[in-house]
Order: sequence, then C-alpha cells, then structure tokens
Amino acid sequence: MPEIPAKILLACLGATLVFMVACYFAGIIQASWQPALFALITGIAAVLIIFVKLRIRVDDENITVGFVRMYTVPLAHVIDVKKGDIDVARNYSGWGIKKVKFRNYTTHGVDGAVTVKLAGRNVLTMTCRDPDALYDILYRYRRQDGCRRPSIGLG
Repeated sequence: MPEIPAKILLACLGATLVFMVACYFAGIIQASWQPALFALITGIAAVLIIFVKLRIRVDDENITVGFVRMYTVPLAHVIDVKKGDIDVARNYSGWGIKKVKFRNYTTHGVDGAVTVKLAGRNVLTMTCRDPDALYDILYRYRRQDGCRRPSIGLG
C-alpha cells in the first residue's frame, strides 16, 4: 500500500478508537468489549499495513518476489521482458501466449509494471516504483539461446 494512503488509514483507525474509548467513558457505549475488540482489529491492521509490503529482489541467480510467501524464479528461465503501464503489461499483447499460468504481484497506487515471460508457459507481472531499473536488470539476464520458436521459411 502506498505510504500516504496507509498513513491516512491508520490515522482514521486511531481517531475512531479514541472516539470509541471516549464514548465508553462517557457512558454512551455500555459494553466494554466493543472498544477492546476494535483496538485489537486496529492493531492487527496497523501491523499488516506497516510490515506487509511487496518485495522484489534480483540476485545473480534468481528473481524473488512476494508479500509474505515469496515466489522464486531462476533467471535462466527468463525468456522475454516487457515494461509499461500495468494495464498494458497485463495485456501480454504480441506474445501470442495461450494456456499459461499467470502470477501477478501488484500494489495499489503503483502503475509502472514489468512483465516477464518465463520458461514453462509462465508469466510473472510485478509493479514497482522504478519499472525502468527492474526492466534493465531483467532484460540483461534474459535467455539468448534461441529458445523462441523459429520462423518457418517456405521457398
């Protein structure tokens, strides 16, 4: 989640909690479990908002991407790479891919995306703040071994 909307959400949850506690002590809310339950829910939401973020790491051998459970792909499986707006990246136009498994790792508020065509009929789409830098790294590591289907020459 982008930083500014996360701060606004946490501020609203905190203000609501303060209001509920004030209403309890003023006698408007009779049950003490309601502010306590809301405090628990607010605390869990705050931890999730602050600590669960999309992480993308590219090292010498792998691409690792995910929120909590990480997905790892060897760089040797990268066939092609595209970048652009998330709507364009999800379109996969020009690749002519059918019967593939798509993995999308996106965050709200981030429009730049990198889509990676992988060996084994897999496509991985990731959003990030700097898609150009990620694209440049992955483009360097794409396979160069002629793994694309050769064109048929007739005549």
